[in-house]
Amino acid sequence: MIVCSCNCLTDSEIRATLASRACPRTPFEVYKCLGCSLNCGRCIATVRTIIDEASAGTATGGSSGEPCETDATVLCPV
Repeated sequence: MIVCSCNCLTDSEIRATLASRACPRTPFEVYKCLGCSLNCGRCIATVRTIIDEASAGTATGGSSGEPCETDATVLCPV
């Protein structure tokens, strides 16, 4: 499903980013990891919900099994 029509981001892309070792914790970190930026802002609540769902019940904040790095910007491709 398309979550952000400005950047054509899907929920699958966002969830994959959240499962990475970078495990961004805010919508802005998610966008940076995906190589884009927030535009109109209509999707921010949905992105925040996906982040909350991905981190619920896990110690690492993602499904990769690896611990989150403290600085997601270092591990993001952008």
